[in-house]
Amino acid sequence: MAHVLLINPWAYDFTAFDLWSKPLGLLYLGAHLRSKGFRVTLLDCLDRGDPDSCAPKNEGPRKLREAGCGGYFKEILPKPCFFSVIPRYFKRFGMPREKVLVRLRNLDPPDVVLVTCSFTYWYPGASVVADILRRTFPRAFLVLGGVYPTLCPDHAKRLGFDVVVSAADPLSVSRHLEGLLGTSLGIRTYEDFFAVPPAFELYPRLSYGVVLSSLGCPFSCTYCASRILAPSFFQRPPQDVAEEIRYLFERFGVRHIAFYDDALLFRAESHFLPLAEYLVRYNLPVSFHLPNGLHARYVTREVAGFLRRANFSTIRLSLETAVSPRQKQSGGKVTNELFEEAVHALQEAGFSPQDIEVYLLFGWPVEEANEVMTSVLYVRSLGLVPRLALYAPTPGTKDYETFFSHEEEPLWHNKIAFLYRRGWSKLYEKLQGKGKC
Repeated sequence: MAHVLLINPWAYDFTAFDLWSKPLGLLYLGAHLRSKGFRVTLLDCLDRGDPDSCAPKNEGPRKLREAGCGGYFKEILPKPCFFSVIPRYFKRFGMPREKVLVRLRNLDPPDVVLVTCSFTYWYPGASVVADILRRTFPRAFLVLGGVYPTLCPDHAKRLGFDVVVSAADPLSVSRHLEGLLGTSLGIRTYEDFFAVPPAFELYPRLSYGVVLSSLGCPFSCTYCASRILAPSFFQRPPQDVAEEIRYLFERFGVRHIAFYDDALLFRAESHFLPLAEYLVRYNLPVSFHLPNGLHARYVTREVAGFLRRANFSTIRLSLETAVSPRQKQSGGKVTNELFEEAVHALQEAGFSPQDIEVYLLFGWPVEEANEVMTSVLYVRSLGLVPRLALYAPTPGTKDYETFFSHEEEPLWHNKIAFLYRRGWSKLYEKLQGKGKC
């Protein structure tokens, strides 16, 4: 059978941090390919658990380090010319380049290489990898997929790959691969796609696991591309998710698992609550983390109670803004009243104010600085921890079409670059410097 190499490239950015970051879609594809007899190898340049990663030991808050997260090895690079006015170092994050070159030279030549790319502005990593692969494996068939080519298909076609898969939906990606490989992967439904656990066994070791219990999001926020990447909203059977979690613990011994869902609590009665009941029943020594914000409107007393009983230790609520007109303008998924009800339910369940972090969108083009300060002060008035989520222009969203449709260079989507373009860098640093955000 053919040899397929999976690659998660470096991150080229001003800043990057491993916050339970794994190329989950690529790992699912790897599992299906292995089940069909393909020989599969993984090179994850952002795997901090790899012996060649050279990752620092003590970067990041202690709580996150204990949960398996941390900083990457980084190398300072020359900045792209249009970033010259940004007073930050531009870096390559991940495994040192020379170690990647050695790893590739020592591999049996692959027949097909599947390269993923998440953020649109991280495409330089995929571009550099394509150039290296061309020189190292001139006969290999190179395929690019992921978020970047889905949102920036025309730009992605310039990077020199043989095929660019401009779709992130698992069924569309699977059909593309079947055509390229000339074989059926047996993936016709979302149930088929999730029928095998991700190929985490391709990693030398795991400090945490990740799980996806649903695909997509039922909301249409003006700044978010979730419904573009996953047009259909699908929730997996709760018992299947619980069994996958138990498998992660028993097979790999992970004690920390992060959920990747965009809408974990939607239809909680038939999805999250049964799942949480299984987790309580299994009573695994595992802490669960929610790096994506929860929808406050669905945090009822019952939901909050199960979050506590099932050992969810990282709780983040999505507020984005406390200014009512802006809440309505972005899609109307939350109000301050709903948010406060969610906070009360969580505290009643036993979560302290310090346990609850609140996402506030920072730099959103429709919002003024005084409105951001209003939101920060509102969150602090409740005794909670505001966490500033830097806005990044995202192709395909309503906001992007309004403000940025004329821009063709994906590097301008970089959230740090946009922070300086917006002129809000000093305000951001001031808020961060207070140690409250």
